[in-house]
Amino acid sequence: MNQAVLITKHDKAKCIANALAPLGFDVVESNAFDTDSLGTFAGDIERTLSPKEAALKKAKMACELLGAEFGLGSEGSFGNGPYPGIVNWNDEILCFYERATGQAIYATASGPFAISSIQVNSETCRDALLKKLNHFQSQRWLLKFDERVIKGLSSETLIETLADKQLTEALIEPDLRAMHCPLRQQMISKAADDLANRLSAICPKCNAKNFVVKEAIAGLPCEQCGLATQQIKQHKYHCECCDHTELKNTEQIAADPYYCQLCNP
Repeated sequence: MNQAVLITKHDKAKCIANALAPLGFDVVESNAFDTDSLGTFAGDIERTLSPKEAALKKAKMACELLGAEFGLGSEGSFGNGPYPGIVNWNDEILCFYERATGQAIYATASGPFAISSIQVNSETCRDALLKKLNHFQSQRWLLKFDERVIKGLSSETLIETLADKQLTEALIEPDLRAMHCPLRQQMISKAADDLANRLSAICPKCNAKNFVVKEAIAGLPCEQCGLATQQIKQHKYHCECCDHTELKNTEQIAADPYYCQLCNP
């Protein structure tokens, strides 16, 4: 099998390996590069790169530091999504870098993230708090107080720490590092499925990977009057390596009049 080296400190290979194994890739972890130097979720090290840039840097470092032919980079982010400020959102991006060709392939997955921060004080019921934390099994936590951050706490250890330090005010946040966050692990696995699809989609002209849909083209005609609607008519497949493009019609040949500006203004 071909080795794909994943630069990480956070045990992410198990989230990716199963998706890539059928394609002949053995995902191998390495901590040769300190990925925390690019920024941390806890905020003790500021992020200066976009998630896409960070994923590419990690993938390239895997090739440069270890002489790997294939490098993998993974980066997660939170707080964007369709409902900012209302629903917390998790975006995961994977970068697959091939040293011989210089091709970088990006795969993504995103969705709502159910865990939020919890402000506690001297009146907080610890039994109720423990029950709330235990709802998210295997999730670890951060405890922030007096400009300090304690990471990787289990629910029980967090409650004990609150008692031992007799804290009157503190902030509890989910530890978002992948090895401590099962919800992130699930999203990374979804991104790995997307990556597997891209790696197996081969350009018919140059045999490069990632010959997938790059654009959806509207214009499906109304079933009743024939006017073009905003419903998808074609999908555009494009190769970044040789610029070969193919347009493929959707299985649907006409749009419901409900979507027509003339029939249903």
